[in-house]
Amino acid sequence: MSKSKARKSQSRKKAPDITQGKVKPAKGYSPNYGSGRAEVSPALSSGIKGWVDRVKSFLIEVRVEFDKITWPSRKEAIALTAAVLAITFFFTAYLGIVDISLTKLVSFLIY
Repeated sequence: MSKSKARKSQSRKKAPDITQGKVKPAKGYSPNYGSGRAEVSPALSSGIKGWVDRVKSFLIEVRVEFDKITWPSRKEAIALTAAVLAITFFFTAYLGIVDISLTKLVSFLIY
């Protein structure tokens, strides 16, 4: 075989270097750049079945996360609720007093 025929046969072997549906990127391109072919998302390729599987998987993961929650005891819940209500009433009274005081002060200055 002559040198030119050997080069042609080598170039034919190198041209479409496709293995298992993956195309090697051209020189100068990063491997994350893409192959230039349109890619089908998994949701479109598997249709409704894929969507149902994803929802089922999500709900299973939600259940696992709910099992990790540590709920307060009844005594702790009552104590925390009482604390929140006490703080709320305190700040309501404080802001009410400040509002009434400033209203009287402004009305005194204007009239």
